Amino acid sequence: MLYKNVVILKNDATGDLVHSMKAIYNIAGDKEVDKITIFISTMSKKFDFLLNDSKIKIKTLNYNLSILEKIRLFYYFLTNKIEDAYILAPKKFYYFLPIFFFKTKFYAICVDSINNYKRPSNFLRKFLYKYEINDRSAIFKRDSAISLQNKLTSSASFAKKEIKITPEISENLKKYLPKEYFYFHLRKKRLDELGWGISELTLLFNEFLKYSRNVVLTKDIEIDENTKILKENFNSFDFKTLKHLNKSKKIIFFDNIDGQDLYNVIRLSKKVIAFHGMVPSLASINKVPVLELFHCNINNWSDYRNYRNAFYEFKPRYKGHDFIIPQKDIKKSLKKMNYSLKK
Repeated sequence: MLYKNVVILKNDATGDLVHSMKAIYNIAGDKEVDKITIFISTMSKKFDFLLNDSKIKIKTLNYNLSILEKIRLFYYFLTNKIEDAYILAPKKFYYFLPIFFFKTKFYAICVDSINNYKRPSNFLRKFLYKYEINDRSAIFKRDSAISLQNKLTSSASFAKKEIKITPEISENLKKYLPKEYFYFHLRKKRLDELGWGISELTLLFNEFLKYSRNVVLTKDIEIDENTKILKENFNSFDFKTLKHLNKSKKIIFFDNIDGQDLYNVIRLSKKVIAFHGMVPSLASINKVPVLELFHCNINNWSDYRNYRNAFYEFKPRYKGHDFIIPQKDIKKSLKKMNYSLKK
């Protein structure tokens, strides 16, 4: 039996890595595959525990490849016998590799868009062994990113029909994580666009407390004024400084939380409420109930097309996933949320 050496190119954002997990485990489940080297982005490195398989070896690249990284990747293909390669991150550079390494079978996700845009060109697609097209020009319901990648790897046997990742819980998390809670992730850009400040957020969190004993908050890693505001108004624990502030409230803010700790907060929550992006994607791994806030700023037909495509491409599909389009008026948004919060 031939034992294959496989490369997977996946230096995307963390949410995109989650959308590729089923495909990756499909490949790992192929009995003919002996070794898998996955190139992920540096921004996803803290979530490499999601790829826990004895066949898998992880290497990192920047999200945007430098000239030196392109040379190193080319050299890696040149000096290693690689039977199969999967282009799951549609970077332009990757589509030129099949021209030079014609003995390797390249499987790829290709992109079509409006104005006859194609990545790669029809000429370069001729060098691919198999590909699936992510048609972003479509104005109708279409396959999700997960479905397309699953089709691409359908020749491999399934490693796990249901993927569940349950890493060990850290001592700090055991100490401060409530037993029952709703989890909310703050994204400053989205909050600013909606005009939601501390008064709106307080209304939001008090509504959550009608349906859950506690609320756990996290925010994006960047330092901004919201960090100080959250620590002034709620309980908090900083995973970097290990400083705990107790204000005897049912709301706790976890600052500087990342990787395995963040994943466990999402995984163990009663319900996740978060803007479209990485957090709902991580929640989908274990099918945690989610209310996704799909914020839209539509000014023209092109905006509508882009949002609609993003919705179908990345929306998790399982029974516990709900979504709303939030409004600037927090009270109107709360009315929309209530149907999901009551579940």
